[in-house]
Amino acid sequence: MPDPKDKPGLLPGKEGTDYRFVKYGDKVYVVYRVKLPNGKFVNTTWRVEKDDFKALGIDPAKVAKIGQPQFKSLNVFGSSSEIARANRDEHPFDQYLKETRERYGNVSWLGNREFMSVMLMGWAENWSAAELEQRLKRTKWYQGRTDRRRAWELDMSKSDRQNELKLWNTRVSDTLDDLYGPNVDWRGTIKMTELKKVAENIASGKWGDPEEGLETWLRNARTKAEKVEGSAAWIERQQKEEEQRGFMNRPEDVREQLRQDAFKWLGPKGMPDNETLRGWAQDLVSEKRSDGDWQKFLRTQARNLYPWLGTDEAWQDRASSYKSIAEENWGQPIKWDNPMLTQLGQFGADGQPTGKALGYDEFEKLVRSKPQFWSGPKAKEEGFDLFNQLNNVFNGVSA
Repeated sequence: MPDPKDKPGLLPGKEGTDYRFVKYGDKVYVVYRVKLPNGKFVNTTWRVEKDDFKALGIDPAKVAKIGQPQFKSLNVFGSSSEIARANRDEHPFDQYLKETRERYGNVSWLGNREFMSVMLMGWAENWSAAELEQRLKRTKWYQGRTDRRRAWELDMSKSDRQNELKLWNTRVSDTLDDLYGPNVDWRGTIKMTELKKVAENIASGKWGDPEEGLETWLRNARTKAEKVEGSAAWIERQQKEEEQRGFMNRPEDVREQLRQDAFKWLGPKGMPDNETLRGWAQDLVSEKRSDGDWQKFLRTQARNLYPWLGTDEAWQDRASSYKSIAEENWGQPIKWDNPMLTQLGQFGADGQPTGKALGYDEFEKLVRSKPQFWSGPKAKEEGFDLFNQLNNVFNGVSA
């Protein structure tokens, strides 16, 4: 008489190694403990119908019982008949993970238990890409990332990302060559490991859109280069200061320049009134106070208003990245005094400011929660774009 385990349509893997049976009440379940590439595990569970007990060699009286707390921790996806396979020689979940990792590398979603449990469930139950899309969009991993960061990990292969990293490594290096010029070797001040990290942060969208990320990094890099005597940035800074000293002989022009400086550093929220600007202009022209005093005033005010800014970082420099995120998602330009740009500080669970800047991903979630997003072109286009993206992931299509 043939062994029932040789029959087609049985469970993938080996009992005791890949899965186990448990019983809650009068129902039996099969629980798979699937190891992810990062060493963590995902438990996936299916209900076993009574008609299948004999074929699977199950004696309900001998199946281990579990209590209500254990049962609540199981994610029951459906009937075990939905994952039955004719060929059980190779565990399909392990094969799926192997192929996925070979294509995408050590990406973060491969180590995210919630995201991977949905992916595995979709594979096992043969969901359509549209259904998989909807389930994945509800995961914290998906909701916590911008379009660029999702595309970086979901849509690009390892070779795609390596090519992008090479491109951004070159762009960052060339930018540093321009900032420091032929007389100063920037490699003595910046480690190559730091350079590679900068390129990865830009390319992956960690700092927003890559071009905006480059500009964000460039502002800080320029400030550092300006402090290195003999560098191209230092020489350019000296020339601007010479021009500024000549400009300071024109009070009305000085006041307009001060207004622009104040807006750049303090934003609409912290703009000094006209009398304050006029007083500063008069004092600077009469040399009662220096440009250094003015710069110190701006930086002090900026730190008081926005403690999450860097020491030499202006409000407008940081806000420009957030502005781009809002404009990209809403499909329309916004003004600098838009209320969204006044919400760039992070708040803790107690409702108090943490002193840290709002993350780009978190800001994008706020932007996408507004009516401007849902009525704009981005929301309408995104469904189709995401469908194609996840369809490629689901079917293993190479880029």
